[in-house]
Formats: sequence, C-alpha cells, structure tokens
Amino acid sequence: MKQLSPKWVDFVKLVVNGSGYFKNQNMKIVDLKYGESFVEIELNRKHLQGYGYVHGGVYSALIDSAGFFSVYSRVEGDDSAATIEMKVNYLSSVKSGKLLAYARCITLGKSIGLAEVSIKNEEDKLLAHGTLTVMVKPPLKHLGAASLPPKFIESN
Repeated sequence: MKQLSPKWVDFVKLVVNGSGYFKNQNMKIVDLKYGESFVEIELNRKHLQGYGYVHGGVYSALIDSAGFFSVYSRVEGDDSAATIEMKVNYLSSVKSGKLLAYARCITLGKSIGLAEVSIKNEEDKLLAHGTLTVMVKPPLKHLGAASLPPKFIESN
C-alpha cells in the first residue's frame, strides 16, 4: 500500500488547519494516512442551535471535511477533488466536548471516490455516520501554493 509523504501531510495540515473556515469551526485535521483521515472539532457555544445541542450542520461539515481528505489522500498527481454528494445519519446529540471524525476511502476510480465517516464523542459513542461521494478534478492552484510537496513516498 502507498504511504503519504510526511512533508505533504504536514503541509496540508498546516494550510488547512490554518484556513479561516477550519479556525472558525475549531476544526483540525489530526491525522492523514493513505485513504484515511481523522478530523476533530472542539465544541463551544457557536456550534449549538437554539435548544443547546450541536447543530446538524456541524456534523455535516465534519463529515464533508473528513470524508474529502480520506479520498483526496489517494488522488494521484496534482489533481484536485470536490464533494458532489453526501448522506448523513444523525444518531445522537451532544452539547459539549469534542466531535471525532474517522473517515476511510472505500473506493476511488478514475473520477469518482466514495468515503465512509463515523463521528464519535470522546467516550467512543457513535453520534453520526455519513457517506461522501467525491469527484476528481483537474489540478487547481489549491492550498495557496504553486507547488505542493510530493504526496507519496517513492518505493524502491
């Protein structure tokens, strides 16, 4: 199995975790591996809806982000990707703590990838489950860089 270059992983984490959206949501990529990602959100008041529970959109954003990066970690070359479909099952509500999203790329073809994501709390209770379809696209000037570090470790 392929391995991601640690330089590429560090670069993606630095740029994505430092982006406005991720900072605004208290979201961060914790770990990236080939076909897998681990993303978390530290919850606070801004994540709550009027009844004091985490808004469903927070779960959706976390599933979108974690699922995307599990697929993107397998995309070859400098190609980009975009989410084109998502399904979410809301299973339990929370008011505080962390949301921990574990995602894996189920399959990746030439232009379409599928990911599965589980969101749990710190006590390992399943809170939400989702699937995500991602379309591979031509290279973009993404992540604010003209040239990304190599994504994969070269095997001999």
